[in-house]
Amino acid sequence: MTERELLKLEGTIRKKMEDIRAQRVSLKDSGIGGLMNTLKRADEALYEKILPEYKKMVADSNIFK
Repeated sequence: MTERELLKLEGTIRKKMEDIRAQRVSLKDSGIGGLMNTLKRADEALYEKILPEYKKMVADSNIFK
């Protein structure tokens, strides 16, 4: 995966995280899990960087509203 593709994937994940926080889309419907798995296979370091933010978002957000 090229550097450009990694940056685009990171941007997509961050955008989906913002949409989930703003409750524009549910966690399940966002498809963010598949994107996180793709990121883990492509760039483990970037995955480890985003994972704490992802976990915090899931724990803090009221995703069932």
